Amino acid sequence: MVEERRGEVGQESKNPYYEGKKYEEPTFCPSCGLVYHQGRWLNESVPKGKGANESLCPACRRERDRNPEGLVYLSGDYFNGHRKEIIQLAKNTEERAQENRPLQRIMWSEKDSGYLKIATTNEHLARRMGKAIARAHSGELEINSGDNERLVRVYWEREE
Repeated sequence: MVEERRGEVGQESKNPYYEGKKYEEPTFCPSCGLVYHQGRWLNESVPKGKGANESLCPACRRERDRNPEGLVYLSGDYFNGHRKEIIQLAKNTEERAQENRPLQRIMWSEKDSGYLKIATTNEHLARRMGKAIARAHSGELEINSGDNERLVRVYWEREE
């Protein structure tokens, strides 16, 4: 069963990486190579010579600042026994998301005593990862987001 708490719908964006502006075209991110085109960051090629602008995309700025929007916590005896398979499922979820939303990425993962923490650049990616893992491997899934913050915390656990 999925337990999920969310903040209010329809509020103004509290995303500190949303600038409320459009970049000049063409603009490319020197860190990841994404191109800003027609109001979106895309996986496209751009001439990096005369006339091309450079700016870090929101995902690269988030990575630079180590400021995730999603945290996925994976734990339990079952997880420890199926670690590679579950991590691969999380990576596959990221790859599928990036086909249409290249700003949604895994930033890092950290192993701690008893759990693995995966940080994402986007709250929706963290939610999708948790739900995909719960669908494929059952277990307990809890999704929490605060009322005054964009950070979502996804907890998945399964004992044997």
